[in-house]
Amino acid sequence: MLLAAAATVLVIEAIGDSETVDEFAHLPAGVYYLRTGHFDLYDLSPPLLRELAALPVLAARPAGDFADYTRRPEEHWGLGYEFMEKNRARYHALYVLGRLPMIGLALALVVAVHACGTRLLGARAGLGAAALAAFCPTVLAHGHLVGTDVGAALGVFLAAWASLGAFRAPTVARTLVLGITLGGALLTKFSALALYPIVAVLAAVAAAGARPRWRPLAALAGAVALSVAIVNAGYLGRGTGAPLVADQLHSPTLRAVAARLGAVPVPLPAEFIDGLDRQHFEASSTYPVYLHGELSWTGWWYYYPVAFALKETLPMLLLVAAGAATLALGAATRDPLVRAFLAVPPLLFGVLLVTATDIDLGLRYLLPAYPFLFLVAAAPLAAGRRALAGVGALLVALHVAVSAAATPHHIAYMNALAGPPDQRWHWLVDSNLDWGQELRRLAAYQRTRGGVKLRLAYFGRVAPETYGIDYEAIQGKLGPGTYVVSASYLAGLPYFLWDHGTMYEPRPHTFAMFADRKPTAVIGHSLFVYDQ
Repeated sequence: MLLAAAATVLVIEAIGDSETVDEFAHLPAGVYYLRTGHFDLYDLSPPLLRELAALPVLAARPAGDFADYTRRPEEHWGLGYEFMEKNRARYHALYVLGRLPMIGLALALVVAVHACGTRLLGARAGLGAAALAAFCPTVLAHGHLVGTDVGAALGVFLAAWASLGAFRAPTVARTLVLGITLGGALLTKFSALALYPIVAVLAAVAAAGARPRWRPLAALAGAVALSVAIVNAGYLGRGTGAPLVADQLHSPTLRAVAARLGAVPVPLPAEFIDGLDRQHFEASSTYPVYLHGELSWTGWWYYYPVAFALKETLPMLLLVAAGAATLALGAATRDPLVRAFLAVPPLLFGVLLVTATDIDLGLRYLLPAYPFLFLVAAAPLAAGRRALAGVGALLVALHVAVSAAATPHHIAYMNALAGPPDQRWHWLVDSNLDWGQELRRLAAYQRTRGGVKLRLAYFGRVAPETYGIDYEAIQGKLGPGTYVVSASYLAGLPYFLWDHGTMYEPRPHTFAMFADRKPTAVIGHSLFVYDQ
C-alpha cells in the first residue's frame, strides 16, 4: 500500500510536470548512447541511468539525427533542441516514457530501505524508514524526473549495504556482489566515487573485530578490482589503459595526478576519465548560485545543511535528531559495524560534497546520503522504549501526511521554516523550487485567461510554444500586459531565456523589479503572474 501510494504521486507528477532543465539534455543523450554506442556527449555523468531512461523511448522510435552528434559531442544542448523540434507532437509523451524507469528506481529505493532497515533494526523500524523514504519530498521531487540523483542514491546504498555482508563474513560470493554493486554505482554518477573511502572505513571497522583481520581488507581489494572491471564494461572498454595526458585535461586535480603518473596506463575508460575531468572542472569553477537573497559564484559551506533544514519535513528533521541520539546512546543497536554503516556514509558523503564542489544548485546532490538518514531517523522505532517508539510512529505518520499534501508540487516543497509557500523563493531557487516544471500548468492557466498573450521570463530550456503558450520574452521597456516571471529570475539568477528560436542571457537581477510587486497569481510556487 505504501509503494502504491508513492507510485501514484510519482506518476501524477511525471505526467503533470513539464521537462526540467537537466532532463532537457539527459533523455536525448541517453538515446544517443543507445543509438551510437558513444558516451562522449553530455559526459558530466556516466551513461547508465540515461540509457535506462532512454530504453522505452528508443522503442518509440524518436526522430533525430543522433549519429551527426558523434562529430560534435560538446553540443548536448543542441541535441536537446533538435530532439524537441523533431518530436514536438509527442515531446511530453516521450518524456513521460523516459520518466517511468526513474519511478521504478525510486520505488526500488523504498524497497531497499525497508529490507535493510528490517534486517538491521527490526520490522517496525524498517517500515518506518520505508515510509520516510516513500514520502520524502526530495525523493518524490526527483524520483519522477529523468536524472541521475535518485538512481545514484540507490546505487550508493546498495553498494554500502553489500559491504556489510562482505566485510562481516567474507566469501567469494559476497565479494562479487560488493564489486558488482560498487561498479554499478560508479556508472550512475561521479559523486559515487565517494563510495571508495566509505567502504574503506567500513572495512577498517570490520577488520578491527575480525579474526583474521586481513579478510575484510582482502574482500575490499577484490571488490574494488571487480568494480573497475564493471565500469569498463559500462563503457564497452573503450580507451582503457591509456595514460593521462595533462595537456588534455581541464581539472587542476587531474592534471596534477597526470603529472605524477607520467606514462603509467590507467585502467579506466577514456570517456569515463574525460567525463570525470569535465565534471570536476565545472564543479570547481565559478557558477552563479543563490541562497537567502544572496548571489554567489563560490557558494557557501553551509548551503546543504540549510537546504536540508528547509526542504525536508519538520517531522523528518526531528526524527533524524532523535535517531542520531538513539544510536549514539546504543539504544537501537550496539553493533559497531552497523553503527558505522549508518553514520559514516552520510557524514563522509556530506563532507566531500561540501569541500569538493562550489556548485550549490540543489539539495538533490545530497540524495546519496538520504537512505542512511531514513534508517537513522527510524532508529527510535527500534529502541526498547514504548513511549519513544510511539512518538516516532506519530512523527512518521505526520511526515507522510505533510508530504502527501504537497502533491503535485514536490520540486517546490519547503517546510514552514521557509515562510509562506509563495515566498519561499527568498531562500532557495533553481532545482530546489523553480526548474522549468510548470509550463504545462502555465498553458492551462493561459486558457483560463482566454488566451491572453504573456510576456514571459521562464527559467528553463523547453520552448514554451511546445505547449501552445502564446508569449513573447520580456525584453526592453515594460508596457501594459500580463507578465510571467520565474522565481529564479525574481531571485536574480542569470540564465538563458528562450524567445521563439533565439536565446539571450539576461544579466543578474534583470527582473528584480518584479520581486516586490504583488502577483495576480502564482503557479506551482514557481511562476509569478503580474498584470499591469
